[in-house]
Amino acid sequence: MTYGNARLYRMLIFMLRILNIKVFYVFMAVCVIPVTMVFSSGARLTFSYFRKRRGYGWWKALRATYGNHYVFGQTVIDKFAMYAGHKFTINYKGLEQYEALVEGKDSFLQLSAHIGCSEILGYSLHVNKTCNVLVYGGEKQSLMGYRQASFGDMNIKMIPVGTEDSHSDDIVRALDNGEIVSAFADRFINEHKMLTATLHGSQVKLAKGPFSLATTCGISVIMASAMKERDGSYTAYFTPLHYDSSLPKAQQRQQIADAYMAEIERLLEIYPLQWFNYSDLFIKK
Repeated sequence: MTYGNARLYRMLIFMLRILNIKVFYVFMAVCVIPVTMVFSSGARLTFSYFRKRRGYGWWKALRATYGNHYVFGQTVIDKFAMYAGHKFTINYKGLEQYEALVEGKDSFLQLSAHIGCSEILGYSLHVNKTCNVLVYGGEKQSLMGYRQASFGDMNIKMIPVGTEDSHSDDIVRALDNGEIVSAFADRFINEHKMLTATLHGSQVKLAKGPFSLATTCGISVIMASAMKERDGSYTAYFTPLHYDSSLPKAQQRQQIADAYMAEIERLLEIYPLQWFNYSDLFIKK
């Protein structure tokens, strides 16, 4: 998603305006994925995930790795198709719980994970509360520009993080204004700022920051996910992540982290091929 340059992005978006999206799916399946599976470290991690964490046999794990990359490629193409004006059918589950938070005056934390295509929600949800999305500050500026332009009047702002500390002021300002802060918590940058939770019976490493933000500010937390269906549509899931604010902060953070990973595991049971976190999160025993 972050590879390429502005000219390549413009060409891809132009072609998506004139060609059927399935043409790109086929090209990716035949020409891109086989090469990726040979040379990508992410493919090796995915194969190991299916073998060690899901207990698949060698051949089933290989097929699942291909399927995982195919669905991931579809979601990447879908993102650029949205930049080109393509509309996807999205079915919602738990939307009333999300809308209750949006309609309230208080800020809240919206967590996502590298499963499905959560970004698609940014192009489909029209809410009257500003959503501040924390994005990796090292992304190509051309891609960041397309994202912001595509959000248009969706009441969404992007806050780059990971390159400097100025984002802290933007986050505080958003919370003071009763806005939404949206973040991914299933990748970490600093080994000294992480916590652990359980996925498929094994410990995984998570970024501590989003959980600390929620417990320090005492705000509600909800997880938002959008999973791709076989017919090309998406199903969006909104699941509140509850915690006991009377407990010590460390226990509160752990409660949210455990609920977060439980929701990821629940969705992966329904959509086993849609785990797109190509990082080694599992703690080796």
